Amino acid sequence: MRSRKPFIILWPQYFEAKKTRSEGRRLPENLAIDKITIEEIVNAADKLGYEVQVESHLKYPREWWETSGRVLVNAKGKKKSKVLKEIAKEIRKVKDRSNRHA
Repeated sequence: MRSRKPFIILWPQYFEAKKTRSEGRRLPENLAIDKITIEEIVNAADKLGYEVQVESHLKYPREWWETSGRVLVNAKGKKKSKVLKEIAKEIRKVKDRSNRHA
Protein backbone atom coordinates (compact mmCIF):
# COMPACT_ATOMS: atom_id res chain seq x y z
CA MET A 1 0.00 0.00 0.00
CA ARG A 2 1.33 3.42 -0.90
CA SER A 3 1.73 6.11 1.71
CA ARG A 4 -0.99 8.76 1.65
CA LYS A 5 0.96 11.39 3.57
CA PRO A 6 0.56 14.42 3.21
CA PHE A 7 -2.78 13.73 1.50
CA ILE A 8 -6.11 13.65 3.29
CA ILE A 9 -9.08 11.69 1.96
CA LEU A 10 -12.34 13.49 1.18
CA TRP A 11 -15.42 11.46 0.34
CA PRO A 12 -18.45 13.25 -1.18
CA GLN A 13 -20.52 11.92 1.73
CA TYR A 14 -18.60 14.24 4.08
CA PHE A 15 -20.29 17.21 2.37
CA GLU A 16 -23.77 15.77 1.69
CA ALA A 17 -26.57 17.80 3.31
CA LYS A 18 -29.06 14.92 3.23
CA LYS A 19 -26.81 12.76 5.42
CA THR A 20 -26.68 12.83 9.20
CA ARG A 21 -23.43 12.89 11.13
CA SER A 22 -23.80 9.17 11.86
CA GLU A 23 -24.25 8.50 8.12
CA GLY A 24 -20.93 10.19 7.35
CA ARG A 25 -21.46 13.96 7.07
CA ARG A 26 -18.49 15.80 8.58
CA LEU A 27 -19.67 19.40 8.16
CA PRO A 28 -22.18 21.44 10.16
CA GLU A 29 -25.59 21.64 8.44
CA ASN A 30 -25.07 25.30 7.46
CA LEU A 31 -22.03 24.32 5.33
CA ALA A 32 -23.37 21.00 3.97
CA ILE A 33 -24.22 20.82 0.26
CA ASP A 34 -27.04 19.12 -1.67
CA LYS A 35 -26.09 16.74 -4.46
CA ILE A 36 -22.33 17.16 -4.32
CA THR A 37 -20.12 15.72 -7.06
CA ILE A 38 -16.47 14.70 -7.12
CA GLU A 39 -15.90 17.33 -9.84
CA GLU A 40 -17.17 20.11 -7.56
CA ILE A 41 -14.79 19.01 -4.79
CA VAL A 42 -11.86 18.85 -7.23
CA ASN A 43 -12.64 22.27 -8.76
CA ALA A 44 -12.96 23.93 -5.34
CA ALA A 45 -9.71 22.36 -4.08
CA ASP A 46 -7.93 23.47 -7.29
CA LYS A 47 -9.20 27.03 -6.85
CA LEU A 48 -7.88 27.04 -3.28
CA GLY A 49 -4.46 25.93 -4.54
CA TYR A 50 -4.42 22.37 -3.23
CA GLU A 51 -2.79 19.48 -5.09
CA VAL A 52 -5.56 16.98 -5.90
CA GLN A 53 -5.82 13.33 -6.96
CA VAL A 54 -9.07 11.54 -7.82
CA GLU A 55 -9.82 7.89 -7.18
CA SER A 56 -13.20 7.54 -8.90
CA HIS A 57 -13.46 3.74 -8.76
CA LEU A 58 -13.65 3.47 -4.96
CA LYS A 59 -16.68 2.98 -2.70
CA TYR A 60 -17.39 4.73 0.58
CA PRO A 61 -17.19 1.98 3.24
CA ARG A 62 -20.56 2.84 4.80
CA GLU A 63 -22.17 2.68 1.34
CA TRP A 64 -20.22 -0.22 -0.16
CA TRP A 65 -22.92 -0.92 -2.76
CA GLU A 66 -22.48 2.47 -4.49
CA THR A 67 -19.37 3.71 -6.31
CA SER A 68 -18.88 7.33 -5.29
CA GLY A 69 -15.14 7.81 -5.59
CA ARG A 70 -12.96 9.95 -3.36
CA VAL A 71 -10.60 12.89 -3.60
CA LEU A 72 -7.10 13.02 -2.14
CA VAL A 73 -6.02 16.54 -1.21
CA ASN A 74 -2.53 17.64 -0.21
CA ALA A 75 -3.49 19.52 2.94
CA LYS A 76 -0.07 21.16 3.35
CA GLY A 77 -0.16 20.36 7.08
CA LYS A 78 -3.65 21.77 7.71
CA LYS A 79 -6.23 19.90 9.72
CA LYS A 80 -8.78 17.87 7.80
CA SER A 81 -11.74 19.72 9.36
CA LYS A 82 -10.32 23.09 8.29
CA VAL A 83 -9.74 21.89 4.71
CA LEU A 84 -13.27 20.44 4.56
CA LYS A 85 -14.78 23.77 5.62
CA GLU A 86 -12.66 25.77 3.14
CA ILE A 87 -13.67 23.52 0.25
CA ALA A 88 -17.35 23.55 1.28
CA LYS A 89 -17.37 27.36 1.42
CA GLU A 90 -15.76 27.55 -2.04
CA ILE A 91 -18.33 25.12 -3.51
CA ARG A 92 -21.19 27.11 -1.97
CA LYS A 93 -19.78 30.33 -3.50
CA VAL A 94 -19.68 28.75 -6.95
CA LYS A 95 -23.18 27.24 -6.59
CA ASP A 96 -24.61 30.56 -5.37
CA ARG A 97 -23.12 32.34 -8.41
CA SER A 98 -24.50 29.77 -10.83
CA ASN A 99 -27.95 29.88 -9.17
CA ARG A 100 -28.08 33.66 -9.52
CA HIS A 101 -27.30 33.45 -13.24
CA ALA A 102 -29.77 30.63 -13.91
